[in-house]
Amino acid sequence: DSKEDGHYWASCFFAHQAAEYAAKALLESLGVEARGHSVSSLLDRARELGVEIPEEIRRKALSLDRHYLQSRYVNTFYSGAPVDYYTLEDAEKALGEAEELVRCLKEKVRGS
Repeated sequence: DSKEDGHYWASCFFAHQAAEYAAKALLESLGVEARGHSVSSLLDRARELGVEIPEEIRRKALSLDRHYLQSRYVNTFYSGAPVDYYTLEDAEKALGEAEELVRCLKEKVRGS
C-alpha cells in the first residue's frame, strides 16, 4: 500500500488513475470512445451527453487532475522531486476524493 509505505505521491497518482478509469468506463458504457487523462474533461464530455454529474464530483475531478503529472515528474516543481512535496494529508484527500468519485460514477454506469 503506497500510503502506508510513505509513498504519498504514488497514492495520489493511483487515486487519479482510479478516477480516470471510472470516468472512461462511464463514457464507454454510453458507447463513446474515451480519450485523454483529464478526469474533469472526461466528466464534461459525459455532461455534454446528458449525464448528470454533481458539481461536487466535478470539483473532486479537478483536484485529482493535478496529480496526473505532478505526482510523477520532477520538472513540475521548481526544485526537488514529487516525494519532497506530497504529504500524508495529500494522499488521504486524493484517495477520499477518488473513492467518492468512483462510487458516484459506478452508480451511473449501472444505471445506463
